Amino acid sequence: MGTSEHHTGLAIDLVGTGYQTLDEKQADTPEAKWLAEHAHEYGFILRYPEGKEQITGIIYESWHFRYVGRTAAAFITENQLCLEEFIELAKEQNRKKEP
Repeated sequence: MGTSEHHTGLAIDLVGTGYQTLDEKQADTPEAKWLAEHAHEYGFILRYPEGKEQITGIIYESWHFRYVGRTAAAFITENQLCLEEFIELAKEQNRKKEP
């Protein structure tokens, strides 16, 4: 069994009905634009956002969404974070709570 996010069941590639190629044009589809604006309402985040390539180590993928739960997704989206940044913030919070 693989170890990608897809294999964990937490990630999915979502594409437009009229354009089903995983490339930079996918971001221009109405579906991708809607997802970018609303995915967090359902607990999903854009996993590899544009401008975060140095942090994630992965190129921008407008189609790759990951489930993190509504609360985390709202926080990540509001603060324009990628998952790695969110995890680092959570670790910092935990360190502050340790005696």
